[in-house]
Amino acid sequence: MNGHNRSLGLTDLYDLVNDPETSGSADVDVARMREVHVEIDQAVMDAYGWGDMPLEHGFHTYRQMRRWTVSPAARVEILDRLLEENHHRAAVQGEAPPIEADDEGDDE
Repeated sequence: MNGHNRSLGLTDLYDLVNDPETSGSADVDVARMREVHVEIDQAVMDAYGWGDMPLEHGFHTYRQMRRWTVSPAARVEILDRLLEENHHRAAVQGEAPPIEADDEGDDE
């Protein structure tokens, strides 16, 4: 990152990313990692067709830990939409006839 090796493992790296005391202006590498997470999250939302949802990245408490993540409201909305998508896909799969064990690859 930034042309130099900081010799950080993933745990140490994410400790910095998730530390509100590590400001992006003071550490450009940490700022870039946060930007990358925003970009990835937005790409996933766009892939699902959910680009309309504001993710509101920032420092939010989740499971008693302060983390760089989407807002609590976005988290709830994502989980609600994923559940709805899961139900939709299960219903679609339920409409397809089941594959019988005898039919798999048998051309006789």
